[in-house]
Amino acid sequence: MDFKKLFKNSDAVSPVIGVILMVAITVILAAAIGSSVFGTGPQQAAPQANLEIKANSTATATGLGSVKFEHLGGNTIHFGSPEITRVTASLNGASSVDINAISLGNMSAGDSNSLQLVRADGTNPFAGHPMSSDTVNIKIIDVKTSQLISNKDVRF
Repeated sequence: MDFKKLFKNSDAVSPVIGVILMVAITVILAAAIGSSVFGTGPQQAAPQANLEIKANSTATATGLGSVKFEHLGGNTIHFGSPEITRVTASLNGASSVDINAISLGNMSAGDSNSLQLVRADGTNPFAGHPMSSDTVNIKIIDVKTSQLISNKDVRF
């Protein structure tokens, strides 16, 4: 066998590699374009609203703490169902608990309403708090999109 002739005659290698590379690039481009065109469809956006949340009353021996919600503008927020909008609160950086916000109903621009910091079962999640100088972080989450609508720290 003549090794010089074997290594010297490489005419077919270069065109085959070129064709394989062109096919690979075409497949990659087709996959990228196809995934963007036939992807997940239009993304739904969470409602956008400007909410003012202030301390309304501290907890007492007989009552729960409450906050005042004021809708300053933007989309209507549907608090009437926890499957649509979820409200969580955390006291002084502790873990968050779900708050029963059904009493707020549907809030649109110009509406204001008070909300007691209470769980769905009617119990106080903070055991006698919030008191003066406590901070409660309130998050409002759109359940369908899992996007944050509002994140406010309220100082009592």
